[in-house]
Amino acid sequence: MTVHHELPTTTDFSTLAGEHHPAITIYAATSPVVSERERAEVAVKSAFDEAIDRIRSDGADSAEVDALKAERDAVLADRSLWAGLSRSLAIFVAPGFTDVYVLPNRLDDAIHVGSHFVLGQLLRAPSQDQEAFAVTLSSNEWALWHALPTARAEQMPLDPELPRNLDDAANREAGEGLRRRSGGHGDRGTNEGDRRPEIHDLYAKRVADAVWRELQEHDPDAKVPLFVFAAEPLLTSFLDRAHNGRRVVGVQGGPDRLGAAEIDGELRQQLAQLNVNEARNALTGLADGSAGRVERDLAAIGRLAADGAVERLWFDFTTSVNGTLDHESGAIEFATDHGNGDALSDGRRAGDLLPQIAMLVIARGGKVVTVRGDDLEHAVWSGPAMAELRFALA
Repeated sequence: MTVHHELPTTTDFSTLAGEHHPAITIYAATSPVVSERERAEVAVKSAFDEAIDRIRSDGADSAEVDALKAERDAVLADRSLWAGLSRSLAIFVAPGFTDVYVLPNRLDDAIHVGSHFVLGQLLRAPSQDQEAFAVTLSSNEWALWHALPTARAEQMPLDPELPRNLDDAANREAGEGLRRRSGGHGDRGTNEGDRRPEIHDLYAKRVADAVWRELQEHDPDAKVPLFVFAAEPLLTSFLDRAHNGRRVVGVQGGPDRLGAAEIDGELRQQLAQLNVNEARNALTGLADGSAGRVERDLAAIGRLAADGAVERLWFDFTTSVNGTLDHESGAIEFATDHGNGDALSDGRRAGDLLPQIAMLVIARGGKVVTVRGDDLEHAVWSGPAMAELRFALA
């Protein structure tokens, strides 16, 4: 058994691709919170039992069933795996083969059995943003966080000279104002309560300036999004200071009661929504103004992918179209029942075509974006897949 705490690579996908009969694929939502681990273990054991029962009822012999049980037992007995959970598990089991991926993004609970592993959800992890910065900002304190694709959000070290909270900022401003207005004689000249809105604004902007300096050092190309968790008026004051082309998302609400695990959870949820919004906007742009550069027919997409003509493939990971794909020519042969069957008309076993095409696109230098069709308007999405081409077709 191999446990992966890194995002899957092209080599990993190649290992999982192809026939692995009988194959079990399990996707399970988990949690880094200790109290929720038992629920995840029970859910995975139940998924295994259901999958093995299905395979037994499909006619698998006793040796295959025993081999699958042995792989199941190894997964359930691995204490290091269950002690280091993130937000999802992707488990791929066949006789004598087990790969487990511990992933930071939330996946949909699912069980699949067949001759091939179902890889659509696994492709979500490397195809979408899984890294983010976050600011938690309140009158009581503020912090800057960094969540990595393979690690939960952690606080970043900050300059100790920065104001720690609103009162700290107010006291510093009062001292500065005292010196400016009275030349050091102690006449502050302005009631502190009257200046509270001004202090809120000053505090938020000082925090914003400090954040931009830190992010410029860690991510100078501004590729990683920033989420700002704060209540008004601090949220607006901070966002007014946003610059440098970075994607910045404000999240309304006080963050004081959020611990590290809750911040990571909120951050992953916000990242998922950002990915959906960006996919929706990109697909709307394609639908509105890319005549000749969009292909929706799977057979045509397969051929174009083999030719390296696909710039970006979008596919709905919640759907499956079964068949076989020739990786040299891109030719597709669909399974029976218009791609819904498990085998070709001659009896050869078939797998899900969408991840196969996605991996071919990646191998030819293109990009892949997984979407959930239900998240997108019908006007811009009529799945199961859409290819943005490198050049317009004549």
